[in-house]
Amino acid sequence: MALGSPRFVPLAVFATLVVTSLASSAAAAAFVPLPDGANDFNSPGFVVRHAWVKFALVATRPLRGELSRQDEDTKVARFFALNELIAQQERIAGDPQSNAGAAAEARAASAALGSERRGLKNTVAMILDGRLTRVIKEAGLTRHVGGDVVWPPVSIEFQEPPAVLVKSPRSEIKKESESLLRGDLPIARVRSIEDDAERDGKTSALVVEIGGIAMYPAIIPFDDDYRYIMQDIAHEWMHHYLYFAPLGRGYFDSAKLTTLNETVANMAGRELGDRLFEAYPLAQPPSYVTIAPMAGGAETHAHAAPGIDFTKEMRDLRRQVESLLADGKIDEAERAMEEKRVFLAANGYYIRRLNQAYFAFHGSYADSAGSIDPIGPKLDDLRRKSASLREFVSVVRGFRSEGDLDRALGAR
Repeated sequence: MALGSPRFVPLAVFATLVVTSLASSAAAAAFVPLPDGANDFNSPGFVVRHAWVKFALVATRPLRGELSRQDEDTKVARFFALNELIAQQERIAGDPQSNAGAAAEARAASAALGSERRGLKNTVAMILDGRLTRVIKEAGLTRHVGGDVVWPPVSIEFQEPPAVLVKSPRSEIKKESESLLRGDLPIARVRSIEDDAERDGKTSALVVEIGGIAMYPAIIPFDDDYRYIMQDIAHEWMHHYLYFAPLGRGYFDSAKLTTLNETVANMAGRELGDRLFEAYPLAQPPSYVTIAPMAGGAETHAHAAPGIDFTKEMRDLRRQVESLLADGKIDEAERAMEEKRVFLAANGYYIRRLNQAYFAFHGSYADSAGSIDPIGPKLDDLRRKSASLREFVSVVRGFRSEGDLDRALGAR
């Protein structure tokens, strides 16, 4: 097969990226502390294991043949139906009101469904890799390397993402440190980790469940919300894309650059994810898929009360807390956050732990309810003034500071 073959070029690009990933993993093992406890997530180990698996799947794809669009749709629909079925069975198994027989039956059902899902997940990941690649090409976010190439190649892995332990000083909202933990820690262990981190009396800590992480391949959760997962896949790919530009390489240089990166990835990820959702709507689950109600009682969902504006409530609280902390009123700020948490829970919005670390983490996403950073509205304005997503991304990828954003707006 000639070097210029359309099939060979993406494969060669992918192989190069895999080698780079493995080299990075080796460097990480040498210079970055590896997990030193049962709670820690092994990032280098994940990359080493899964990069090879993804490479093998891509390399052997021609031997397996191509699926029809109908077959792809059926497998994707079944996968997302399984995510919902497994979640239902896990809720039954973990419900204290379930009797022993119902809980055991739910655990067995979850295990059987999980086995089926494991058999599907690599195929579905490859299908979604290819679909997002086509959407990215249509959006013009390609590089000219012997043709229009999506770089880095889209690559996802479905598994439970790690959690993040975030620490902030109690005296201000500031992300002091964050570290990856296993995503399957029981809640009692999570609370113990947070309590240990706060033992000095000066630290606010929170273990955050995240929706994905831009390892390579990107870790994507098992979730039945199809539109959300399409946006999530695109969000993580944007991080991969930005890594090869000044904005992404500066991710850890300052809190402002972190916020710029995360907000751009959110905005572009939603836009690409929505295009993916619309181009490939989720087919109705096949007739053999039954989304059954929970056994042993009605399923309960929190319903938001009419008239409650969650974003406004959270941003008003953030401003109040910032003001109290600036005046040295730490205890009052923490009481205000707890009172708001209870109020929101009573109105359908449950937050397990609302503290300085919560705002420090969520403040990195300037378009989120937990942020009052002006970067969010500025980026929204820049996107409105850009003729296309391609034009917007081509400008923001070169940013090295918030000042670059201000100058880009001033030029329009």
